[in-house]
Amino acid sequence: MKLLLTLLFLSITIVSAQSILKGKVLGKNGKPIYLANVYIEGTYDGGTTDSLGNFVFETSEQGTKIIKSSVVGLPTYNRPIQLPQKELLIIQMQESENRLQEVTIQAGVLQANSSGKNTVMSPLDIVTTAGSMGNIISALATLPGAQVGGENGRLMVHGGDASETQTYINGIRVAQPYTATPNEVPVRGRFSPMLFKGVNFSTGGYSAEFGNALSSILALNTENTIEQSKTELSLSSVGLVLGHTLQWGKNSLTFNSSYTNLKPYSKIITPDIKWTKPYENASGEMIYRHQFKEGFLNIYGAYNFENMGLYQADINYEQPVPLKKKSNNAYANISYSQNLGNRWTFQSGIGLGYLTDKLHYDDVYLPNEEKSLHLKGTLSKIWNNKIKSIGGIEYFDTNYQEEYHRQALGYSYGYHSKMTAVFTETTFGILPNLIGKVGLRETSSNLQAKSTLEPRASLGYALNKYTQLSLAYGNFHQQAPTPLLKYAPQLDWMEANHYIANYFYSRGGHLLRLEAYHKEYNNLAKYNSITPKYDSQYDNNGSGKVKGFDLFYKNSTIKNLQYWISYSYTDSKRNEANYPTTVTPPYVYKHSFYIVGKYWLSSLRSQLSLTNSFVSGRNYNDPNQTVFMNGHTKGYNSLSMSWSFLYSQQKIIHFSVSNVLGTSPIYGYQYADRPNSQGIYDRRPIVPTAKRFVFLGYFWTISKNEKDNQLDNL
Repeated sequence: MKLLLTLLFLSITIVSAQSILKGKVLGKNGKPIYLANVYIEGTYDGGTTDSLGNFVFETSEQGTKIIKSSVVGLPTYNRPIQLPQKELLIIQMQESENRLQEVTIQAGVLQANSSGKNTVMSPLDIVTTAGSMGNIISALATLPGAQVGGENGRLMVHGGDASETQTYINGIRVAQPYTATPNEVPVRGRFSPMLFKGVNFSTGGYSAEFGNALSSILALNTENTIEQSKTELSLSSVGLVLGHTLQWGKNSLTFNSSYTNLKPYSKIITPDIKWTKPYENASGEMIYRHQFKEGFLNIYGAYNFENMGLYQADINYEQPVPLKKKSNNAYANISYSQNLGNRWTFQSGIGLGYLTDKLHYDDVYLPNEEKSLHLKGTLSKIWNNKIKSIGGIEYFDTNYQEEYHRQALGYSYGYHSKMTAVFTETTFGILPNLIGKVGLRETSSNLQAKSTLEPRASLGYALNKYTQLSLAYGNFHQQAPTPLLKYAPQLDWMEANHYIANYFYSRGGHLLRLEAYHKEYNNLAKYNSITPKYDSQYDNNGSGKVKGFDLFYKNSTIKNLQYWISYSYTDSKRNEANYPTTVTPPYVYKHSFYIVGKYWLSSLRSQLSLTNSFVSGRNYNDPNQTVFMNGHTKGYNSLSMSWSFLYSQQKIIHFSVSNVLGTSPIYGYQYADRPNSQGIYDRRPIVPTAKRFVFLGYFWTISKNEKDNQLDNL
């Protein structure tokens, strides 16, 4: 670590030979494009265009490099250039050939891609957001409509709990998208940001192609391109990562392995955890890609092993309770796409998951096992420049089994769900500035007596080329979450109806997104005990309503500075779980506010990122009071920062700190199951296990293509 710090500060004094790159960015009609981003791929060297489309910036790069230009609403431009470049560089941006993309439906859609009219973030924005620590889920928390529970790290959307959001990779569901942790310690997303070139995050009203999620889907997409040969090495304060890619012809094979151990880190920055076995994680990933003449094959496999032991506080025990947890998680995803000609496209995929989790808590032993399968096939057709259709069929098989052992007592329980779904959806241009989408999805299951029929529709209207209005409606169903379904497989479908109105404006480096929504819940699962148990009584008599408002503003008009502001108001009222009446759930923040800023220091080859967040307090139930869910925690503020330094073209040093100010939020309280001798229920606060998390990493890429680096991994 001392060596890395020495390199970090000594390297700032390095003076490189600089050259000037000048040029102009024009549209298809030859008119200049204002505030287009122009940069050299894999570096922080770049600039933005003025009102005449001109750009100029310094660079120390030499040789053959890729110059890129991007602006919201147009495909990204890229081509190789030779540096230093003495002539004026002319960049001609191209419009999309598909007329359906002239108007887009914004309601319930947030994208993090390289281009596209729905795009509010780039992939690099996600992983360089201060406080995210390379975790996609944490970065999404800075977007409107999303909330991440500080005590569990899971993604929640528009007043729904974490079980109401499903994760997909290349259209195939991931049954277990999070790492394993003990209670009150936040999880992370299992998958590395380096895998994904596009992120589609739904805040509601999502496509008929997806189902079994009451609130949202998170769709992660890999790029259908053959990777070039390279080796990547990462050393950090919590572990190491080694990856290697082989490329031959139209094939590429990538191996990636990582090892994390918090024992050394815990000796430097002591968390509020008494480890008996500090958290340990060993994982491996493999990606094989093959380019056919008219098709593309992508095979992804991952294995994850986690092991930990600690003493955990529990108000019902006089002393902290010993806990041990060991998890094995394997996942495979195979996807194939084929151009059939005449504007027909076929896509298919299969996802396989296998998870074993063994938990020892005091004298209780809880092993569980989950096997999951997802098969999917779709056909899509562009009939003309105004109509596009998609249809498909899919099958889900989930087998979950768990055992309970305590002394001589032992029993098992679980469920085996088999679901089949068919769907169709058509997008059509009604007028040059009006687009519509209608969809229908039917799902049947062996656990539920009736199948579901889910209509969905949306409209997008362009007031002008900068401003759009959108409306969306959708009907959605979902099985009860695993913690309930494992005890009561007979529970019926839960239901939600979404109504969304959206305003979207993008011009000259300013992006504004406003969204109002209303959700109605029916048939929510309920039980009659303090926590779900095998002998609890379960039914579908729950209901709820959520209304809210989201605001997102992004500004990139100031040289070398980019920032965005995100605010969400969430008014959620639900009668679920063991609630005796309709209340605001304890996992919902009524107000959440984020400011994210990123500043490029070209002279220091660095990027500084700051994230400041404020969330209001949450409800909790105090059994010492007569009114249910009448307690309320205080709101809290958190500031995080990160610094990425390009030591050389293929060597990067990254430093980040979460919660710089060391605020101490209280997420809620755990109350004793029984009152004490004075008739009072004792309690303890649920707080973070550590005030801050500090990360220092060194990232080195070795490849023939000397412009490759790991900027996209940070």
